[in-house]
Amino acid sequence: MFGKMQDMFKQAQTVQKMMKDDNVKALISHPKVQALFKDADFQVVVKSQDPAKIMGHPKLMALLRDPEVAPLLSKVDLQAFLKA
Repeated sequence: MFGKMQDMFKQAQTVQKMMKDDNVKALISHPKVQALFKDADFQVVVKSQDPAKIMGHPKLMALLRDPEVAPLLSKVDLQAFLKA
């Protein structure tokens, strides 16, 4: 039980750090990213909490290759947020 609580706390801390990062802010505020977040089909996949399904979603894959979004994504240093 406490392990799950610790995991949830760590995830919340990671999200808080990410939301303070200007590169993350620029990425998630992009209109195409916002449109994906609002997409009903994508929301269903996200709620499944299945990383393979989420990463394999065609709309997400297309967004990751989008010439407007890809440069923003490349500026986000995910490793900095995932460090313990």
